[in-house]
Amino acid sequence: MLELNKVILEDLQNVCARKINWDKFRNASVLVTGANGLIATYIIYMLLYLNEYQDMGIQVIGLARNPQKVAQKYGSLLERDDFRMIYQDVTKPLQAEGAVDYIIHTASPTGPKQFMDTPVDTILANVAGAYHLLEAGREKQAKGFLLLSTREIYGSGGKDFVMEGDYGAVDPTLVRSCYPESKRMSETLCSAYRAQYGMNCKVVRIAHTYGPGMILRDGRVVGDFLGNVVDGKDITMNSDGSGTLALTYIGDVLAGIMQALCNFEDFVYNISNSTETTSVRELAETLCALFPEKGISPRFQPASDREKAGYLANKLGFLDSAKAIGEGWEIQVPLAEGMRRTVRYFTGC
Repeated sequence: MLELNKVILEDLQNVCARKINWDKFRNASVLVTGANGLIATYIIYMLLYLNEYQDMGIQVIGLARNPQKVAQKYGSLLERDDFRMIYQDVTKPLQAEGAVDYIIHTASPTGPKQFMDTPVDTILANVAGAYHLLEAGREKQAKGFLLLSTREIYGSGGKDFVMEGDYGAVDPTLVRSCYPESKRMSETLCSAYRAQYGMNCKVVRIAHTYGPGMILRDGRVVGDFLGNVVDGKDITMNSDGSGTLALTYIGDVLAGIMQALCNFEDFVYNISNSTETTSVRELAETLCALFPEKGISPRFQPASDREKAGYLANKLGFLDSAKAIGEGWEIQVPLAEGMRRTVRYFTGC
């Protein structure tokens, strides 16, 4: 029996009911990297859910560096015959015996503090990680490879919404550029493996994803704000709150990733809620209004110089997801509902 939080099970049931060609995974072996991360965790849960309720016979392989975090996150699921873990760094050649039919590569540093403190590690995780996994996919004749990428690869082009071909500038001399530049190269590697070896590679670009299991109080706006809600503390903004966000609930992101891998024909897709944007201040006010019983309010506090150094130097455009929507993807969880579901997960209320 797949014992998971009720909110997560509801999300999996919702995604399972969407029009996705799940049969591609039947009796397949699927490797998911970054297994401790929010999106990878949901992908692994989804594959195990398919085994549980549709008897798909999927062999699920997770890859992560930290066995202790894996044990805390997955618990008794690690005892299942259809799920095993590999413990290694993605910057090293993949140590996986046997067949691997699909590789879903989500492992990557994602926090501004990581970019500033360990930029070399960030670059290696993205570039060397993609290379070794693509090599493993080529050697094992994988049927599909999906790279999880970011809206930051678009750089600053002056557009409010960017489509898959709208590329702007990234200053390669800025330390903060270690993330978008290395993600660009990992995408180029996917393109090169498609061209030279005929690999079936896909790239999904996402923006701000949130939901059950995300890291709270991590120095990023959404994680900090939700952490304050859970703790019953006032929401602190390190700016005037005018910055804008396009937030996508994890269930909708999961559906987009699976559709890109199983249904969609093209190489690159934006998967992001481009119909509902919010300012940082509006998000703080919305959260306070959604949970009046917490008795919390928004307040302002200037950011430190160190915090400012991790901010993007130029405003980025939101992702225009018209291409994915045109092929069948849709947003089903609006912001207010997603925030309620996330807080419900963390508080049980």
